[in-house]
Amino acid sequence: MATIAITSLPAATASATTDVLPMVQGGTTKQITNALLFTNATLVTPALGTPTALVGTNITGTATAFTASNVTTNANLTGAVTSVGNATSLGSFTSAQLLAALTNETGTGSAVFATTPTLVTPILGTPTSGVLTSCTGLPLTTGVTGALPVANGGTGASGTVQALSGPGAVNITSLATAFTSTAAGNALTLADGAQGQLKTVIYVAEAAGGDTGVLTPTNLGSATTITFNDVGDSVTLQFAGTDWWVVGLRGAAVA
Repeated sequence: MATIAITSLPAATASATTDVLPMVQGGTTKQITNALLFTNATLVTPALGTPTALVGTNITGTATAFTASNVTTNANLTGAVTSVGNATSLGSFTSAQLLAALTNETGTGSAVFATTPTLVTPILGTPTSGVLTSCTGLPLTTGVTGALPVANGGTGASGTVQALSGPGAVNITSLATAFTSTAAGNALTLADGAQGQLKTVIYVAEAAGGDTGVLTPTNLGSATTITFNDVGDSVTLQFAGTDWWVVGLRGAAVA
């Protein structure tokens, strides 16, 4: 048979598993089947280039270098990567680059970890707990609720005035109580307060002429009762030790 150049051979459109292919080994031409050549073939250190698809289900071993320069996209990878080592294996990247890779982040700036982070103008919402011992610059005109304790320079009571009509309890949560009598001798009570706390009771109105009110604190220093006989009578008390003490009086009778 005449010699035919390989370039002159007709082009193949398909190859069956039974086709015989020539192979020169040690100067001798031998035959190898297509099935033997391509079925369960083992490639040694191949350079795969850029695959259009890759399933990593049965891949084992650990990559010694898995960096951003080697992997630019995972669009053609399927399956799950269970471990890729630490950041040294992944290569270095900035917080901004990490932020660009996330899709459910909140805020901007540097990545934050749990121990002693520095947050810049954070919106904290409502924390479940917090200790403000080392905080500075806390304004007392805004953002503060409740009564400021006497120990912190406050009155221990709110600025809301209690409106009390007829007999009942004068509270210790308001700085002042406005009392309206509904009969003669309306009985008023006052529980013990906090150390240094102030309390003012003012007789502001009466239902009929001759109405009065009698305040009996649980403990009143050097006395037992304070009687309001006329509209305009008032008393200011301060709690010290175990008793309320009269520190201001207008018209009311202390007995």
